[in-house]
Amino acid sequence: MNYEPAAKKRRMEPHISGDDQASDPPRLLTGGFGQKSLTFQTSASASASGDFSSVFHQYVTLISQPEKPEETNTTAEPYAICKIGCDLEDTWVYKYPIPLSKYPNKPIRTGNVYYDGIIHDLEFLGYKPLQVISKGRSATLILSQDLHKRNVYHECECVPVILKLNSGKSKRNTRTSWRTDMMEELNIHSILQHPNIVQWINNINYQGRIGTVMEFCETGNLEQMLKVQDARFLTEIVAHRYFRNILDAVEYIHSQSVAHRDICLQNILISYQNVAKLADFGHAIRFTEGDPLCEEECGTLGYQATEMLAKRSYNPKIADLYSLGAVLYAMTIGKLPFGVIKNEILIQACKDLRFPEKRVLPLSFELRELLRGVLAFHPEMRYSVNRIKHSSWMTQIKHRVQIGNFYLVRQPQKTIEGNAERAAKDNFLI
Repeated sequence: MNYEPAAKKRRMEPHISGDDQASDPPRLLTGGFGQKSLTFQTSASASASGDFSSVFHQYVTLISQPEKPEETNTTAEPYAICKIGCDLEDTWVYKYPIPLSKYPNKPIRTGNVYYDGIIHDLEFLGYKPLQVISKGRSATLILSQDLHKRNVYHECECVPVILKLNSGKSKRNTRTSWRTDMMEELNIHSILQHPNIVQWINNINYQGRIGTVMEFCETGNLEQMLKVQDARFLTEIVAHRYFRNILDAVEYIHSQSVAHRDICLQNILISYQNVAKLADFGHAIRFTEGDPLCEEECGTLGYQATEMLAKRSYNPKIADLYSLGAVLYAMTIGKLPFGVIKNEILIQACKDLRFPEKRVLPLSFELRELLRGVLAFHPEMRYSVNRIKHSSWMTQIKHRVQIGNFYLVRQPQKTIEGNAERAAKDNFLI
């Protein structure tokens, strides 16, 4: 079954996505969990246009268990590897996630002795810890299985969640305790419901420790995405797609009287459906027009508004727009607009915004105009959300089909180049 509109269908798409779109029988796979029979849907895993359907071979079903479970290698990777052929006689390798209940048993270390002591008790709260995703100064993120959904196989076995456990160290440079900061973050995140915001699922409170359960975005964040690109930047069409997602999220949280104050590439996650989502509300505050201006310096260096770095009182919503501009600049050019040294940022921000030479990186006039407006040094001159939405770059860019309009961390990898492809390359002098 093909989920692409007919106008967007491309003959080369099976070779790009690693699928032959044929009706395949269950395949036998070998790996750390022994021999398994797997079935999956054969629609394209990622379209050339960057559009995704909610149904594609994202997950597989285990038909048989390992014959000798006692000999199962518990240190194996949590993926089953499948070899796929194509019409050009290439061989592709694709990794499919195994059911969460078959995940390798690995020790979980959060770096906090109090949380390490209750890790095994988390299953009684309905969440089975699987793997530490990342550790930060204020929290540890743990990939987990939601045991509350045992009656729904797909959601329980194939849709992991993220468990965020506070480290006990305050994220903000204030006199408030870490518990106050954490509770404020939980309260703010729990009221925000938007397709472009990482979904809040639940809060946990056990033996005096606080945590939150959130949606898991498997593809990673924008910073990771840029690092896997050789050029370290995205085309304008791809950047436009993600920037619109984040702009919608910022417009929504501002309408809810919330300012994020830490918008950066690391805090923008990409879902499996190729949707950008805003995350990490550790620095977020409630702010309405007429409230006292903020004076606290927070956020990520390089994305902070100039008025914040200059230690002036600032409107946090307007500061968010500067951070949006820094994100767009980094996505389309591959570096931060003024670097990461405070004094240099303040000096360079007073001057005209610099762009690469056209012979090196040709950027559209509309994009340059938008970046100058969003990264204006004076807050009063900075573009508003409404002006950004109706700027020429946001309204005139064409959503044309473009191969390479998607970027996934888990993509098919070509292992063998077929004779037919080599012959085609020789024929076209490639």
